[in-house]
Amino acid sequence: MPAGPFSQTRYRFTPGLRSGETAHIRDDGGKVLLSYRSFASVIGVIATLITGVVLIAGIAGTLFLIHEKSPLRAIVALALTLAFALLIRYLVPRTNTTLFDDGTPALIITQRAAATYVVSAPNGTILGQLRKSPFSFLGRTRWTVTHNGRVLAEAIDESFGRAILRKLYGKFSRRFETNLFIRLPGIEMGKIIRRTNGTGEADVLELTGDALDRRVAVALATVVFGREP
Repeated sequence: MPAGPFSQTRYRFTPGLRSGETAHIRDDGGKVLLSYRSFASVIGVIATLITGVVLIAGIAGTLFLIHEKSPLRAIVALALTLAFALLIRYLVPRTNTTLFDDGTPALIITQRAAATYVVSAPNGTILGQLRKSPFSFLGRTRWTVTHNGRVLAEAIDESFGRAILRKLYGKFSRRFETNLFIRLPGIEMGKIIRRTNGTGEADVLELTGDALDRRVAVALATVVFGREP
């Protein structure tokens, strides 16, 4: 059983803070377990909106060209749309953050690429790597958790339909948010609750068992709540 702040199975997050403000991760009783500097940025929100506009316009143009019986130009239009959307995503500034346990570094999250994060212990030991699929903006968001090339878990939106609704309206209303399920085939490891449920609960990481290192799970939820569009 992990010790200290990583001995819990439920973690409550405080998203929506301005960049640089202190964010806390608490247990169900409200006790602060971990803290970090919020890395949320309006740049990410703007990039998401622009990406959405580019995709909608590009797909509309592609469908028009198909209707006009110009398949070659339709393929070129679709390729350019995807290329510009990916370029916008890659231009968003990278994130590096440290989670503290009562002032002592407990976990380090370092962004290595546009959608890849390395989770490390304070002594530099790599605990895992978080990678978001580059095609997540087309449908369900999918995160893959690996360590030394071995897949430890996947976190994926609960459904394709809800994923699309979130991309269109999630920034305007919490009821369009989606929850992410953390799993491997045949193994349910937990979930990241983003949409307010019937009891008013949201912004919670809920873990089942110890199949996934809880430090890595907390890092994943930190990135999802703090950065993911």
